[in-house]
Amino acid sequence: MARIAHWIVAIGAALQCVQALNSSYSIQAVCTTEQCVLTAADILRDMNIQADPCQDFSEFACGGFNSRFEIPPDQSSYDNFNILHDETRRIVRSIVDANSATAPKAAAGDAVSKDNIAKFQGLYNSCMDQERLTQIGRSPLVDELQTVFNLFPVPDSSLKTQNQGAMADGGDNQQGESEEDNFIVSTAAVDKTALTNTLAYLNKMGIDSLISFSVSSDLENPSKRVLVLSEGGLGLPAKDYYKDKDTLAIYEKTVRQMFSLIFGKEPPSDATSTAATEDEDNWSAVAKDVVDFETQLAGIGTDLQDFYDPIKTYNPTATDSIGSMTPSIDWPLFLKNTLPSSVPAPKQIVVNWPAYQTKLEDLLQKTSPRTLQNYFAWNVIQARATTLGPEYQQPLRNLNSALSGSNSAVIPDRWKHCVSVVDGSLGDMVGHYFIQEVFKGNSKAQVSDIIQSLLTAYGKVFPKLDWLDKKTEAGAMKKLKAIVALVGYSTAEPNVTDSKSVQDYYKDLKVDPADFYGNQWREGVWSNERSFLNLNKPVNKQVLGSPPQTVNAFYSPPDNQIYFPAGILQPPFFHTGNPEYVNYGALGVVAGHEITHGFDNHGHLFDAQGRMVDWWTNSTTAAFNQKAQCFVDQYGNFTIKGPDGKDHNVDGHLTLGENIADNGGLKQSFNSWQARYKADKAGKKYMNQKLPGLIEYTPEQLYFVSYARVWCSKKRPAALLQQILTDVHSPARWRINGAVQNSEFFAKAFKCKVGAPMNPAKKCNLW
Repeated sequence: MARIAHWIVAIGAALQCVQALNSSYSIQAVCTTEQCVLTAADILRDMNIQADPCQDFSEFACGGFNSRFEIPPDQSSYDNFNILHDETRRIVRSIVDANSATAPKAAAGDAVSKDNIAKFQGLYNSCMDQERLTQIGRSPLVDELQTVFNLFPVPDSSLKTQNQGAMADGGDNQQGESEEDNFIVSTAAVDKTALTNTLAYLNKMGIDSLISFSVSSDLENPSKRVLVLSEGGLGLPAKDYYKDKDTLAIYEKTVRQMFSLIFGKEPPSDATSTAATEDEDNWSAVAKDVVDFETQLAGIGTDLQDFYDPIKTYNPTATDSIGSMTPSIDWPLFLKNTLPSSVPAPKQIVVNWPAYQTKLEDLLQKTSPRTLQNYFAWNVIQARATTLGPEYQQPLRNLNSALSGSNSAVIPDRWKHCVSVVDGSLGDMVGHYFIQEVFKGNSKAQVSDIIQSLLTAYGKVFPKLDWLDKKTEAGAMKKLKAIVALVGYSTAEPNVTDSKSVQDYYKDLKVDPADFYGNQWREGVWSNERSFLNLNKPVNKQVLGSPPQTVNAFYSPPDNQIYFPAGILQPPFFHTGNPEYVNYGALGVVAGHEITHGFDNHGHLFDAQGRMVDWWTNSTTAAFNQKAQCFVDQYGNFTIKGPDGKDHNVDGHLTLGENIADNGGLKQSFNSWQARYKADKAGKKYMNQKLPGLIEYTPEQLYFVSYARVWCSKKRPAALLQQILTDVHSPARWRINGAVQNSEFFAKAFKCKVGAPMNPAKKCNLW
């Protein structure tokens, strides 16, 4: 009971309330269980009860959170997602760290469990062994870079000099040339075979570059999979960053320092090295070359709003025709080198953006081989730096700090990074033990019941919408009934509850406890190959696409599937011992949010089977667009304060789908909870008791407080700017206030006068 000091006020209030109320259970009684006391204490600590909820509900629900917490110096934000994620990481650490007192032990004779435990603990140990990482230094990365240089040699000059110096760990340049001398601009034409082999290698390794292939459900026939050709290759978070001179200067400095760290004569001395080595300036031309090329690449890239448009990005193209878009790439050779030998090249490929491929050809035609080699080297360095010791990562930390506002001098605990590595590589194997720890009892049944009640609520609301004509309503009801809801963990590919299923799933991924770089290299190859091997297999809609410990929830349009990993099914989102108005305000809204995604500006383009077909009538589509524009305008008027001290508007178009989902989820979860609450006033079936210390608030009010608490958040100005430039979600304050501004239930619960900031006369409403 480490948090007992925080409970004492709430416990005292609880006892007073209990004495004042009838001891027999009713909805007016006070819940005094340990979980109710914990929940009440958490809510009270997060609130600022002095604030007026009708003026700024975010401050009312989260003012205490904002006062109590400071953003950790190594982070750009801090919120309840961070808190839950940190708690989840600690649980995973107790599983993957062999020295943990609670680390799992295989039963005698259980060879399968023994093998699984050894694998994920071996991967964790390889990451944690910083002494060995320091001994190995940069040599694994230099070796991989040499592979790339061999694939993409440059006429008239070579990087072999640098490689020899780096592999000699500080050896002199054997030809007496400076590094910059070797990076002279070559005017020779790009070799088609060399370019193709290099891009194929990077794709197989899972390293982002100019183009990439992935496997996805076919949007017109979602029971099948299709190969998708995408754009990529930017080292900054979004193309808009390449328009800012200050950011480009910082980025160029980062590239220069990283090249110096990897190829310089002297390795860094410690983890806080800024790469200010004597030969750093020799890499200025290389850094400028890379950044100039990426700036041009950003110029031909797709705008983020269009990038998420399923119609615009779905362009099935005959494989033989792709060569006419980018003839500098040998596409048959690319596919041969990228796909497993057992997977033949498909006759058709979905090209996300044909215009990008055509513009890429123009860019390749005017780009020197040397520039491309520099750029490919940077792709590898940026992707692999985290697999080296901390001393090779400081410039990248500095860059992240500039973009997010965190303190680059503070190095996060190594174990946190290593837990994330294991999660990313062997997530379902670790998840087998995670669900045994946190997803017990009737959690799955209770969560499933909440989700089903939300589906029922939507089934009741569709017939009441006057803008939804009968034909479209019938299609919406059909789609609603076809939604596949997955809760907690996957029971297929693999079955997380079955050790043998998990072992078989990961059997081809080899882990060496003494080779962290190699483990990450092999994982990239394995995950890509496994994805490509699925190309000719039917889609299994029972597969949960994330490991159980993921703190998030999802909707997949082509699968018409919602899924809720066990990681998010914990406080403040859910607890079996919470009153229903707390669970519905948090998890219920999340469930409603994901269901609403099936009917948002993109989700409604897919039918019950997940096919991207036009099943809406023209009149209903027009009405939908008109109502959606209200959200675009509302959220587009919200602002954040950037690091420059200026106001920056939220992109109402980019965030439209998430805003529609927030509003729909909040409304329908309230309807669903209210239906149960009103049908059970005596509290015989559903728990809606008061919470200690909060008896002055109605269940309706605490429903909205519970919703807001999920989004209690502090974020640095630079991180807020990055969010509105790159994220489809609105900033947390506006996720809270934007949704309640549109809620008549909220205005009634808090008796907000019409015209108050949280109760505007004009409200946006769709679902």
